[in-house]
Amino acid sequence: MRIVFDASSYEDGKLALNECIWPGANLHPNIFHMIIYFRLNTIATIADVERAFLQISLRDEDRDAVRFLFPELESNQTDPYKFQVYRFKRVMFGVNVSPFLLSATIRNHIEKYREQYPAATEMLDTCLYVLTT
Repeated sequence: MRIVFDASSYEDGKLALNECIWPGANLHPNIFHMIIYFRLNTIATIADVERAFLQISLRDEDRDAVRFLFPELESNQTDPYKFQVYRFKRVMFGVNVSPFLLSATIRNHIEKYREQYPAATEMLDTCLYVLTT
């Protein structure tokens, strides 16, 4: 099961979370060039990173932007509108910036190995496409 929060929902007269957050730059290579390159070679590799968003931690100072309220369910509850405030610690599904954070994180890890594996990192720079649906 995957919990997805609708960060595009809004209250009348208020902004949705997705309207307040910059979705990030497009870090994908030119898809046309990538498909041509894919077709020219005899071997292709694809991979599925399981729970990729959930493997990326949010910085502590960014966690207030992704707070949510959960009703307190006490048996002796006198205030029906009492809520507990929670904050996400991981990148969440349903926010427009999540695909950018995943791509930027992968690119950061590629960059760490650029000197050690220049040919492999160059290929990943031009041929890596992160599909986030």
